Amino acid sequence: MSDANWQPVIETPPRIRVAPELREVVAEKAVQLDDVDAAFRIEREVFEECGYGQMPVELDVQSTFYIARLASTGEILGVLRMILGTPVPLPFLKLPLRDSWRDVYAAIPGDRLIEYGALAVPQANQEEFGLSVSKALYRAGWEYSIEVDAGYSGMVMEPRRARVLARWHGLVFEQVGDTTFYMGGDVAAFVATPVGLLSDLKRLNPDFAEYVTTRYDPILDVIDLRDSQDA
Repeated sequence: MSDANWQPVIETPPRIRVAPELREVVAEKAVQLDDVDAAFRIEREVFEECGYGQMPVELDVQSTFYIARLASTGEILGVLRMILGTPVPLPFLKLPLRDSWRDVYAAIPGDRLIEYGALAVPQANQEEFGLSVSKALYRAGWEYSIEVDAGYSGMVMEPRRARVLARWHGLVFEQVGDTTFYMGGDVAAFVATPVGLLSDLKRLNPDFAEYVTTRYDPILDVIDLRDSQDA
């Protein structure tokens, strides 16, 4: 590899359509301490903006932050906290659950359960960039579920929010318990499998499904994450 003129031989894949507005935003795991601090600051800012009565806990061994950046400047536009289900049970498991679902989760090892924690995008960034920030972060969350081989993904949200996710994103989560008051709002536990999420996404929002399964990087070009049968 020492030959400066060496170039890999690459077969050019079919052009993958990535909407221009989605190319503007890239999501990545927060690894550097400064990025983690910025992610937690934005999370708290959005919690306060939304009027939640309880602030999120600081970064712990179960949490992984993803940050959405503006590709041209590196500015952080929003964050997503993903939570692994061990050693402490996930927040959504503390909510009312139907007995049948509680039995399901009791049989699954904690390291195969994850939760989409707070997805935090300041209002000003939502207005300027629309859905592109949340889409980049939801894709990062789905990739995380594949990385850790999750059996189920949980989420705590208002039923109205679940309907919005299904309608505008094509992300379908099933409500598995009664609504209860939690952290300033009436919410419930929702779940999905990574495979089920992708299946519904292909059916309801095929363009977003293509984006989710295609890793676009403005510098490294495109790495295709689709299954061979989907290519």
